[in-house]
Amino acid sequence: MPLILPSLQSELIDVYSKGKKGNPSPKLVATKTAQAYFNYVSAGMNAGGQPFTAMPGSSALGQDLGDILSKSSPAGDLTAMKMAKAFDTCLGTFLSVFQNTIITAPGLPGLQAELSKLFSSPKPSTTLFCMDYAKALNNYTLSAIVIGVIPDTPGIPFTGPIS
Repeated sequence: MPLILPSLQSELIDVYSKGKKGNPSPKLVATKTAQAYFNYVSAGMNAGGQPFTAMPGSSALGQDLGDILSKSSPAGDLTAMKMAKAFDTCLGTFLSVFQNTIITAPGLPGLQAELSKLFSSPKPSTTLFCMDYAKALNNYTLSAIVIGVIPDTPGIPFTGPIS
């Protein structure tokens, strides 16, 4: 299955919509955000056509985002930088069948810039915020490069983005 942006957008809208009682604690919102990102990435495949197997960093992502959201930040840029680093650390643990390595560095500056823009000014609605948040994560995730070798004689190397 490919990465599906609308599914991530939908899950984030569910997480960030306040409802009648308002949003729960920042830690719970962070955990649900990490779960939404995990669900999104787990549908991905490497460039060799092999499926996702695990992303151990997703549990730490929830904790990291919770710490970031629980503290007041003097600037949206600082929050964006911390969040981008947390997502980068998480995606660095992406694993798929026959994968040797993943390189996430190409997308990190773009993620920081998109999140900085997102957190620098208020959005007119939760839906718009979540759609932009999901687009930023989607652009970042698609820029990661997965490298591996499918066993055969000789081996069949692959290099490319998560799809």
